[in-house]
Amino acid sequence: MANPHVAAKDAIYGAMNYLRNGIMADIECAQLARVIKYDSAQHVADIQPLAKGFDGQDSAQYLDIPVSANCYIVDEVMDRFKPGEAWLNEHGVTLPKKHLMRKGAIVITVVLDDDSTNWDGSGNAYNPDTSRKHDANDAIVVGVLGDDIF
Repeated sequence: MANPHVAAKDAIYGAMNYLRNGIMADIECAQLARVIKYDSAQHVADIQPLAKGFDGQDSAQYLDIPVSANCYIVDEVMDRFKPGEAWLNEHGVTLPKKHLMRKGAIVITVVLDDDSTNWDGSGNAYNPDTSRKHDANDAIVVGVLGDDIF
């Protein structure tokens, strides 16, 4: 005869796993994405996450995501040089053929713990506008995977 305590324990364990998986599905942390559009003046990007949903559908695009300076600073420095300049050739320097941060680039985004609506982009403390946590609206591009820039 089956032990009712074991069956109850298994049912509770299954329910807790189901609850945990449901909660985890709504927490956004970090992801790989493709840049759909990049505004180099404002340093914001529209991105398409690469991971599809459980149903096979594409994830929703994230719009106007701030881009960390480390993702574009090299592009801005390289823009000051002209390919074929003598000193570049003399020192064996090859400039990338493409910007690192650009439409089509594969990027890594992180999602902040708190609402960043009131953050002004500086190092000043800010008060979150809402109580939202780990939300896609609070993503930042922190890295570019430079696959084919040379």
